[in-house]
Amino acid sequence: MKGVSHVCVVQHADSRQSGVLKTPRTNGGKVTTTTQERFQREVRWMQQLTGEEITGIVPVLDADPHDPPKWFVMPQAQTLRSALSPRGLNAELREVVASIREIADTLARLHKRGIAHRDIKPDNLLYAQQRPLVADFGIAGWPERPQLTAVGAAMGPLYFLAPEMRSFDPKKPAFDADVWSLAKTLFVLAKGLEFPPEGTHYEQGRAYSLWAEGAEASMDLTPVLEAATAYEPNRRLTMASFRDELSAWLELHPDPVSPSHPAFRRGLRALKAATAETRRHEDELRRMLPPQMRLLAWAQHGQSTHWLGPAVDARSPEDVKLLDLHGYPDDPDYNEEVDGMCLMSTLPDEQGRRIVLGGFLMGTVTTLAAELQQDGALLDSWSEDVNILLPTAAIALRRMTQQAQDAIVVR
Repeated sequence: MKGVSHVCVVQHADSRQSGVLKTPRTNGGKVTTTTQERFQREVRWMQQLTGEEITGIVPVLDADPHDPPKWFVMPQAQTLRSALSPRGLNAELREVVASIREIADTLARLHKRGIAHRDIKPDNLLYAQQRPLVADFGIAGWPERPQLTAVGAAMGPLYFLAPEMRSFDPKKPAFDADVWSLAKTLFVLAKGLEFPPEGTHYEQGRAYSLWAEGAEASMDLTPVLEAATAYEPNRRLTMASFRDELSAWLELHPDPVSPSHPAFRRGLRALKAATAETRRHEDELRRMLPPQMRLLAWAQHGQSTHWLGPAVDARSPEDVKLLDLHGYPDDPDYNEEVDGMCLMSTLPDEQGRRIVLGGFLMGTVTTLAAELQQDGALLDSWSEDVNILLPTAAIALRRMTQQAQDAIVVR
């Protein structure tokens, strides 16, 4: 098995009991001093926790009694991923959440004892003894343990690594990092992915959606994952809170949840998430337009205040609309089909000319549009599709503003 050459299956000489024998990893055939120290602490702490009958961790069946220990034996187990997805079938969302809730409970109890795992990922979660178990405490943070990782070095599983662990600081506990990693693990087990998407699992982000796996029920889970992957550790759920939220979700959804095709995303919660995302883009468009309108008003009137914006609950000032289709012929009045819109306009000059600037949204695509109009007729127009949240959108809007400025001066 790749990456686990330090384990092998063994059987006790005096019984039929078998297990997995683990030895320290070697580097070039040798065990480094740091690896040996980590292994010794892992073995002795795991023996102590096993002796205290701490549930939810892989127990130690036997261990080298000498220091430093050269081996220990744990039960045979399968990975949690394979237990949840037998024969490669998709995991059922409720079973994934129930298993991760048990893992969260185990980690919450360990955190209370001052123990941070620091290496939570699917490969380190096993299934044996009819329950999910936490394994591989090789880089765990133990109480009063000397730090063996250099300050500033990355600490933890690469694709499941919390942002703060990219530069390790021994003065900061890693309890919050375990929450991040476990939330990421829940997501990949539910989706059947090898690695999770990067960053915070924002409720509006399609890459973070579990709709296909849990339909309406997934919408109750999404904010939990968002709170568990908050970028700032102090804004993240604690492990105990994460466990409690998963418990509440299981209580709300006592029966297996039905998967759904992403194209059939419906329901109030789904609509709320989509509406929130649209509003986020529309709000950004509203924020970006006024500085450009002041430039256009100055170019046309010599007064930066000679322009109109929409009322708070309106898409455009009264009697201001786009005259060109801008590549969208299905709804020339832009009233029914577009998801969002914001238009602003300069005041008409003595020739009846005005510049209308703004955009309309279809999903998360914003079509920026500018028009030079005269007495209800279209003289010139410009448009460009952008993601309004990205810096290139601001550049596109500036470019369009300059084109409209040039046109009003020439004419």
